[in-house]
Amino acid sequence: MMLPDYVVESPLWGTLYAAGVMAAALTIAAVIQLVFVAVVRNRRRANPDGLDVDMLQTVKGPAVLFAVIMGLFLAYLTLAQITHPAFEVIHGREAWAKNVWLIIIIIEFSYLGSHLIQTMMTWYLHNVAAKTATDLDDKLIPPLRRLAPLIVYSITSLLVLDVVGIAITPMLAGLGIGGIAIALAVQPTLSNFFAGTYLISEGELNEGDYIELDKGPAGFVVEVGWRSTKIRNRINNLVIIPNSKMVDTIVTNTFSPTPAMNVVITCGVSYESDLEQVESVVQRISDDIVEEFEFTVTGSEPFFAFRAFGDSNIDFIVSITCTSRAGSFIVGSELIKRIHKRFREEGIEINYPVRKLIAAESNGSGHDNLLEQAIIENEQSSQATR
Repeated sequence: MMLPDYVVESPLWGTLYAAGVMAAALTIAAVIQLVFVAVVRNRRRANPDGLDVDMLQTVKGPAVLFAVIMGLFLAYLTLAQITHPAFEVIHGREAWAKNVWLIIIIIEFSYLGSHLIQTMMTWYLHNVAAKTATDLDDKLIPPLRRLAPLIVYSITSLLVLDVVGIAITPMLAGLGIGGIAIALAVQPTLSNFFAGTYLISEGELNEGDYIELDKGPAGFVVEVGWRSTKIRNRINNLVIIPNSKMVDTIVTNTFSPTPAMNVVITCGVSYESDLEQVESVVQRISDDIVEEFEFTVTGSEPFFAFRAFGDSNIDFIVSITCTSRAGSFIVGSELIKRIHKRFREEGIEINYPVRKLIAAESNGSGHDNLLEQAIIENEQSSQATR
C-alpha cells in the first residue's frame, strides 16, 4: 500500500491517516448493517418463509465483521510504513500481519460457510422435507447438518496450518492411514449406517408397519434409524435389530403394499358329507361376516375351495379379506366359531384322530412296576359336530 511522503514521514499525519482508514471501515460496516436490515425486512414482508431471508440473516454478521477486520488490517499497514522512530516496534512485521489477517479471514469464511450450509438444510427440513411423501429427507438432513461443520472446520484447520508454514502433506498421508485403521475398527457401525441408508432410501419400511423377520422377531415398526430398526412385539417389548441384519434377512411387511390382508381358515369334513351343502353353508357364513364386521374390506368376495382328499376328511379353505392384521384375528376367530356352530346344526361331521393309551404292567420280577406305553393312533369317525 503506497502512501504519500508527508504521511510516511510525519507521525501525526500517519496516525490521522490510519484513523481515517479505520473510520472509513467502520462507516462501511455500519452501512452494510443498515442495508442488510432493510433488505431482510422487505424480503421477510414479501416472503416470510423464503430461503433468502435466512441466508441474508446469516451473511449479515460476517459481512460487517469483514469490513471491520479490513479496516484494522489497512490501518496497521499504514502505521507500519511510518518512518518515525516511535513506530519502529511494528516495522518489518507486515508479513506476520498478513498471515494473521489471512488466518482470521479463513476462520471467518469457514464460519460463514458452515452456517450457510446449516441454514439451507434447516430451511429445507422445515419447508420442503415436511411436505414430501417420504421421510427420507427428514431422516437424512439432521445427521448431514451435524456432519457439515465437522468437515468445514477440518478443512479450515488444514488451511490454517498451511498458512503458518506447517507442512500438511505428511498429515494428510497420516490421516489416510489413520482413516483406514478407524474404518476397520468401526466396521460394524459403518455397516449398520450404510444398511440404514439403504433401508431409509428404499422407503419400504414405515413406522406402524407390521413386519416379520425370517427366523427372527416380528412386531410393529417403531423407528427406522441409521444404526438400528426398532420394533414392538406382541407382548409390548421393544426389540432393537441392527440394520445390517435387516438387509441380510427376508423381511415380510404385512402392511405393504396395503394394510389389507387375507385371513385363511383350513378345515375338513367327513367323506360322507354333502359337499354342495358344505360349500353353501360356509359361503353364507362368510358373506354374513363380511357384511357385519367393520374389519372386512367392503365389497370383497370371500373365497371358498375344496383343497385335498385328506386321510379322514375332505379338506377345504375359506378366505376373507380384512382391513388390517389386527382385524384378521377377530374375523378369523368369529369365522371358526360360526362354522363350528353351523356344522353342528346341519349335522356335518368333522373327523378327528383319537389316541388310546394302553398300559402294560411288569412281570413282577422284583423291579418297580414299569409302564410300557404304546400310542396307537386310530382314525375313528367321531362326530365332532352335530
